[in-house]
Amino acid sequence: MGLVPTAGPLMKPKLWLNLALLLVLATLAGVAFFEPGQEVSKPVYLTDLDVDAINRFELTNQESLVFAKRDGHWWLASPFQAPANDIRIRQLLNIAKAESRVHYPLKPEELGKFELDKPKAVLNLGSFTLLFGGSEPIDKLRYVQVGNTLHLVADDFSHHLLAKATDYVDKKLLPEEAKLKELSLPGLSAKLNDKGQWNLEPPGDAPAMSELANTWQSARAIEVKRQEGQARGDTIHIVLTNGQSLEFVVMQREPDVLLVRPDWKLEYMVAVESGKRLLSLQKTNAETDDGHEEEESGAAPAKKVDETKDDESGEDVDTDGD
Repeated sequence: MGLVPTAGPLMKPKLWLNLALLLVLATLAGVAFFEPGQEVSKPVYLTDLDVDAINRFELTNQESLVFAKRDGHWWLASPFQAPANDIRIRQLLNIAKAESRVHYPLKPEELGKFELDKPKAVLNLGSFTLLFGGSEPIDKLRYVQVGNTLHLVADDFSHHLLAKATDYVDKKLLPEEAKLKELSLPGLSAKLNDKGQWNLEPPGDAPAMSELANTWQSARAIEVKRQEGQARGDTIHIVLTNGQSLEFVVMQREPDVLLVRPDWKLEYMVAVESGKRLLSLQKTNAETDDGHEEEESGAAPAKKVDETKDDESGEDVDTDGD
């Protein structure tokens, strides 16, 4: 019986051809996917600064503001000295890390075209100076000059760059983590004894005094302004557990409470209800549970509830009894 020739040797050229076709297809797929000839661009930022390493910088807009770090917290050093809002300072510094959408060399004769001949703000961060001009009309990207380079960046920071010095002042009335040791208000003097208890003169409710101290330690203003005129009014004297002593002058009690720090020449406007809690001891539940307050005011309990509802609804309360 004769042998039948196998097709093995004839298949090898076809196998190599198929492999070659697969290689070509893979190459074409790579060309379509990776697009050789076009570099994969990496993000470009305004600067490569380590903003955590910055301890002092300047911002120039309508004013000239200098910020400096003290004991891990930011302070406004000029045009006056006051503790600054750490969070807002961080937002201001982070502008230096904004991503540049477009950037190219800037010619001196082009400064006016981008409103960089008279920049709206200048951020001096030591080794880098950022100048902020106008914005392009379509996408509203902000023109920023860094050295001889023009950048276009998304503008979500102009309100920080154009803010007044007082906008950067920390609105807390007392330093962060402050604890009261002494408090003197008109008609009230309180001192914390060695046992951590409050001694009041005239004698009063110690739990209410603890609440008053906590209120001062967390109090915040709704607005801070430079002091106008001479501070006249009742004086509040405070001593903290670290020995720091400070004073406020009560310039106004209505409609909101206005407190002045003469040493910083700053006015702190406190919302009326918060301000009232700062200026006197508040009655505790123990004092009002027996109903004496209603008896003293001459108001019936049912009427008292109705008036509260009217106050919460924002409607005028009719006290004439009609």
